[in-house]
Amino acid sequence: MKPQHDDIESLALVDSNRAFGTDEMNLCEFPLAACGHRTNPEQKTLIFTDEIFDEGNQQAVQRKLVVSASDAFGLPTPVDSDVLLVLMHLTNCRTRFQSPTVHFTRYELVKFLGWDNSGKSYKRLEESLQRWASVTLFYNHAWWDRDRKRWRSQTFHVLESLDLRGREGRGAANDDGQSSFTWSKVIFSSFQSNHLKRLDLGTYFRLHNPASRQAYRFLDKRFYRSARFEMDLRVFACEHVGLARSYDNAQLKRKLTPALEELEAIGFLVPESATNRFVRRVHGEWQIVLHRQNQGTAVPLSDEASTPLAVELTTRGLRATIAAELVRTFPAQQIAEKIELHDWLIERNDKRISQNAAGFLATAIREDYKLPKGFISKAERDKRRELAAQQEQAAALARQEQSEQSATRQAAISYWEALPADERAALESAAIAAGSSELVERHKQLGSTMFAGMLLKEIVINYLRNSEFLKTTGPVAAAAAKS
Repeated sequence: MKPQHDDIESLALVDSNRAFGTDEMNLCEFPLAACGHRTNPEQKTLIFTDEIFDEGNQQAVQRKLVVSASDAFGLPTPVDSDVLLVLMHLTNCRTRFQSPTVHFTRYELVKFLGWDNSGKSYKRLEESLQRWASVTLFYNHAWWDRDRKRWRSQTFHVLESLDLRGREGRGAANDDGQSSFTWSKVIFSSFQSNHLKRLDLGTYFRLHNPASRQAYRFLDKRFYRSARFEMDLRVFACEHVGLARSYDNAQLKRKLTPALEELEAIGFLVPESATNRFVRRVHGEWQIVLHRQNQGTAVPLSDEASTPLAVELTTRGLRATIAAELVRTFPAQQIAEKIELHDWLIERNDKRISQNAAGFLATAIREDYKLPKGFISKAERDKRRELAAQQEQAAALARQEQSEQSATRQAAISYWEALPADERAALESAAIAAGSSELVERHKQLGSTMFAGMLLKEIVINYLRNSEFLKTTGPVAAAAAKS
C-alpha cells in the first residue's frame, strides 16, 4: 500500500504534515531497540523470534532478528527508533524514496523531534545517527522481499554512510552545513519495492511510553487486514513489543497495561476489560486480544463529555471521548470513587500511578478496583485537614497568650522592683490585703524566710495583673499604642 503524499510535495521537514509519516514494513515487525530508556552497556545483542505461516508457500516459517551493537555506540534505544522514523519521513519528503542519499541539517531534525535546541540534543542526535550506521541487523528468514514474494535472510547496517557537517547546537541561523546519510542497499531496495505503509507521526509522538510506540507501529501494520488482533501473550509482549523474557505472564500483563491504556486514550484501541483482553487458553498460556477503533468515523463527542463527572475525568488527563464512554457505561458513584482514589494516590506520589495516571484512572473505573488498605476519602481528608488547621490555630493562640503572659509578668516585676522603698511597702500591703486568703495565710506562716519572699512576689504580681497600672504600662499599653 503506497503512501499518498502528493498533497505535501516538496515540503521542508519542519513544515510537513506529521500524519503522512512512513514506516518500512519489515522494520516495524520486530523491535530494533530494548523496550526501556536504559540498557545494560555490557549487553551487545538483542534477539527476537517468532513463527508465522507463509500462505504463499503453505508452510511455517521460523523467523529471527538479531540486533548486534558496535562496541563504540552500543544497542539502539527507543529514542533511536524515533530518529529512524523521522529519517524515513525525511527521505519521503526530500526524494520520494528515489535516492538512497538524503541531505539534511541537524537543526531541522532536532526541531522535528521536539527536542531543545541545545548542545545536548545535537550530541544525542549524532550518537543516534552513528548508532544506526554501526549497528548490524541479521534477519534470519525474517526479511520479506516484496519483489520475490518470499522470506529472505539478510545482514546489513541501517545506514551505509553518514556525513555530518555544520556547527552543533547553534540553531538554524548558524547550522548551515548540509549533512547527509545514505541508506543501506537492502533497506533502500525495500523502499523502492514500495514495502511501506503510512504511519501517523503526530499520533506516534503523542505516546509517551516506549512500549506504546512500538506496539502502535506493530499493530498499525497488523490491523490492516482485520480490526481484530489475537496473538500469544508472550510472543506479542517479548518478541514484538520488546519486553524482557524474564517476566512471567502476570508481570507481562502489568507491564503492557499502561501501554495499551495509552493506545486506548488516543482512540487507537477499543477500551476493554483485562478479562476480555487477556484470555487464558490452557494452564500457563495466555492470548492477548485487541480491537482497533473504527477509523472511518470519528467518535462523536456526546453530551456525556460535558457532564461534571466527564469534566473531572478530562481534567485528569483522559480524552473527552474516553471520559464520555466511561460516564455512559459505569455508575456515577463508581467513577467518583475512583477519581478520589486517583487523587489520593497522586497526593502520596504512589508508584502505582506515577507512569500513567490517566490510564490508571480509566482502568480503575472499568475494573472497579478495590480501595486499598489505608485509603482515606476526600471528605475525610478535608475534615482532617480542617481539624489540623484548627488545632494549629489554637496552638498558635496558646503560644501567643503564653508569650503575652510572660511579658506581662516581667512588666509587673520590673515595675515593683523599681519603686522606692516606701511605695514598694505600700504596694505589698495593698497586695496582701487584696490577695487570695490562701496565699496570704501561707505567707504569714512562712514568716521572714526566703520562701515567704518568693510567695510575696507572686502575690504582688497577681495584684498588679488585676490592677489598672498594666493598662498604661507594659505589653498591654504597647499593643494599644500600635493599634
